[in-house]
Amino acid sequence: MSLDLNVYVEKLSDELIPKIVKRLNDFEMNVEIHPDFSFETQEGFLPFKFTLKNPHLEILKEKKLISGFEIYIDNYDFDAEKENLKPKLNFFEKILGKKQVSVEIAEPEIEKRLQKCKKIVNFVWHSSDSFELRFASLTSAILTELTHGVCCYPADEIWYENKNIVEEAYKEIKEYESIIKERNLQYHEFTEW
Repeated sequence: MSLDLNVYVEKLSDELIPKIVKRLNDFEMNVEIHPDFSFETQEGFLPFKFTLKNPHLEILKEKKLISGFEIYIDNYDFDAEKENLKPKLNFFEKILGKKQVSVEIAEPEIEKRLQKCKKIVNFVWHSSDSFELRFASLTSAILTELTHGVCCYPADEIWYENKNIVEEAYKEIKEYESIIKERNLQYHEFTEW
């Protein structure tokens, strides 16, 4: 099973990478991102090396772990997206002069921010690793925070508020991770890049 988060941004730059890593390290872990990562060339799985400072399970103490998520970056055109959402008129509706109705992507405040966005960053995580949610959720929230972007969970059409987005993501992650029992824990130890 996989889940997606989308972050819409005006622009992406590799200058964001150390800022993302620094912000990730604010959340009870020591993190390194794969040294070859670039927003210009990355597609597919993006690994993170990490250790947890205060893991809830003894087995994780002082372990060097690796996790991550899949990342895909594409161009985004708000006007084209709006046009694609309009219901298509059939032959008779066209003859009768019926007008296409405009469909909203999101509430007006979100749409106003989306109009500035030129890139969409898709974060995909899988349930086969207990820490993929941590990295996909936190990294997408941090990218949203740093770029003043827009974050969406497309499966349920949830558009997130930017205020405290990172702290809210971390709170949800901590709740999720606290219910994982050792027998259900799925992780990978770091060996090399």
